[in-house]
Amino acid sequence: MDQEQIQITEAAKWFFFSGGPGAPRYGDDPTKHAVDHDSEAFVREVIQNANDQGLQNDDPVEVTFRFVALTGDEKEEFLKGLGWENGLGERMRSVADTHNGHRYERVVERVNDPDAELRLLIIEDRNTTGLTGSWDEDSNYAALVRDELYSSKQDDTAGGSYGLGKSVLWTFSGASTVVFNSHLAHGERESDSPRLIARSKFPTHQLPADDTTYQGAGWLCQPIETDDGPRPESFWGEGASRLAEQLHVERPAVNGTSAMVVEFQDPTRDERPDVEELAQEFVDASVKYFWPAIYRGDLEITVETPDETLTADVENAPAIRPFVEAYEKRTTDAQTLVTPGDVAGLDIPVKLPPRADGSETPAGSVRLSARLASPADDDSYLNNVALFRGAGMVVKYYDQSRVAYGDRNFFGVLAAGEARPEGAPSESDREIDRFLRFAEPPEHDEWESTENLREQYQRGFRMALDDMFGTLRDGLRHLISKGNNSESLSDNVLNRFPIHGSGNPRATTSPAETVFEIDSSSRFDGDAWTISGRIKVLPEEFGGWSADISLTGVGEDGSQYDDIPIKHVKIEQAGVTASYDDGRAHLVADEYVDEVSFSGRSHPNETADLVHGDVGATQLEIFAELQTPEEDQS
Repeated sequence: MDQEQIQITEAAKWFFFSGGPGAPRYGDDPTKHAVDHDSEAFVREVIQNANDQGLQNDDPVEVTFRFVALTGDEKEEFLKGLGWENGLGERMRSVADTHNGHRYERVVERVNDPDAELRLLIIEDRNTTGLTGSWDEDSNYAALVRDELYSSKQDDTAGGSYGLGKSVLWTFSGASTVVFNSHLAHGERESDSPRLIARSKFPTHQLPADDTTYQGAGWLCQPIETDDGPRPESFWGEGASRLAEQLHVERPAVNGTSAMVVEFQDPTRDERPDVEELAQEFVDASVKYFWPAIYRGDLEITVETPDETLTADVENAPAIRPFVEAYEKRTTDAQTLVTPGDVAGLDIPVKLPPRADGSETPAGSVRLSARLASPADDDSYLNNVALFRGAGMVVKYYDQSRVAYGDRNFFGVLAAGEARPEGAPSESDREIDRFLRFAEPPEHDEWESTENLREQYQRGFRMALDDMFGTLRDGLRHLISKGNNSESLSDNVLNRFPIHGSGNPRATTSPAETVFEIDSSSRFDGDAWTISGRIKVLPEEFGGWSADISLTGVGEDGSQYDDIPIKHVKIEQAGVTASYDDGRAHLVADEYVDEVSFSGRSHPNETADLVHGDVGATQLEIFAELQTPEEDQS
C-alpha cells in the first residue's frame, strides 16, 4: 500500500449518530422482516431496483452478480480499507455481545481466523442512473444511504414504490454492511464520479469506552460539519477509485452503481452453500422473474464466480419457454386453443376509477394470452398465468389450475400496462401501468388493494382489480375451451351465479344465457357452512359439462373475506366426478347427465368470526361451462 493509499484509508472514518435522552432504540433492522429472505427473493428485489433505474435510451440495463472469496493478504487489505480497525470492528464486537448479536459474533470469528474465508458479493449495474443527489434532498442517494423503506424512482412505471429492494442488501450481509461505488448519469457532481460510501445497519449499541448510545446506522465516509450538525460525506474522484480497488468494488467508468455485500449469507440456511450452487440459483431466479425484460432486450444478467460465468437466458429455461411463446404470439387473432402448442389471446377490459385529484382515467385493456400445454413441456408452472407490466418483472405466477380440465392444461400470460402493446403504449396503457404499480405491496408479489392505491385513486380501485381478475378467469375458460374461433366469448363462458347464503334457496339464471338453471343456498350451522344446490342443463344436446363451486365469506358491510375452503361435496347422480383444488370443488359431468343435485360442507373456519358478525353471510359462486357436441368431437 503506497503513502497516498494509506492517507485515503486513514481519512475514512466510521460515523454513527448518537441518540440523546429518550432517543428511540433499534433492536434490529426492520426491513429484515418485510419479505421472505431466501436467495430467490434477494435476486428479485435487487434486479428490480437496478431495472427501475435504467436510463431512457435504447441500451439494455446490465446487471452482474460477482462472487469474490478473500483469504490471507487480500483479506487483510480489504479489512483495512473497510475501516475494521478504524471503528467498524469495535462496534461489531460490541453488538456481538448483545442478545441480538449472534450473527455478528460469527463475522468477528471469521475476521480473527486467518484461515477463514470472507465472502463478498458485488452487484454491478450499468446503463442506470447511479447515486445522484445529496443527503438533504429527495434523491437516489438519500433513499439508499439515509432513508428506510423509501423509494426514489425514475417514473410512474418503475417496479417498486417502497424502496425495499435496496434494503434487502443488508439482510444478506452477515456484517450488516454494504459498500457502494457509483458513476453518476447526471447531477451537479456528475464529473466528480466515482462516488463511494459504505453503510452499516446495526442495533442500537454502546461502546466500552463511553456511555454514549449510538443509533443503528453508520457510514464509512468523510464526516463534515454542517449548520445542522455533522453529516457523512461520500468519497469522490480519484480517492474513491483507489479505495474502491482496495475494497474489490471497482467498476468501469460507465453510468451505474456497484453494491458490495460484506460476508454474503443466505439467512434462511443453516449451512453456507457453495458459490456454484448460489450462482445457479441466481440465474434461475433471474429468468423466472425477469424473462419479459430479458426477452425484450431491456435487461442482461450474468453471474460470475471465481471459476465460471453464467448468463440468464430464456432460451435455456424449459420451464419459462411456454410463457415466452405465449407472449411472443399474444396479438394473435385466435381465441381458442385446438392442439398442443397453440396460442390464443383476448383483450381484458379494465376500467379505473378517477385519480385522487379528480382527474379522469381512460378506459383500457390488458392482454391475456395462453399456450396449450403438450406432454413434452416442463410442467413446473403448469396452469399458471404470469402477471407483469411495463417494468418487465413477473409480479406473480397466478395459479389457475381449477380452470383446466382433462388434457386442457395451459401456460398463460397477462401483459398489462406498457407491456401490452407491440408498439408505443397508449395513454390508457400508461395509466394502467401506474395503477398496478401502486397495487403492489412492499414485496411486489401481488396486485391487490393497498394504501398507495387509496392515496392515489378515488373509490373503486378494489372493484377495478376484482373485475380484472374475474374477467381474466372467464377469459381463460374461453381460451382453453374446445370451441372454434368463430364463437364469441359469451358462447363459451357462462356468467357467474353469486348467491348470498341467507339460508333460503335462491334460483339465479343468467340473463344473457339460457344454458343452465341453478338453485343453491348456504347456511352456517355453528361449526361450518353447509351448502346445497341443483344444476340443470337446458339444451337438449350437449357433449358434457363442468362446474366450479366456491364459497367466500361476506361481512355485514358487504366486504369480502378470504375464500372458505370446501371440505366435501356429495353428488346424488352417477356420471359425475368431484375433485378439490385450493378449497374449491370441481364437478365434471358426462354427456347424458342433464341435472345434478349436490350438498356439501366447508372446513371449520378459523380466520374470521362467523358467529359474532365478522362474516354475516357467504357468497356461493358456481361457474358452469357446457360442451356442445361439435366441441366434444374436436
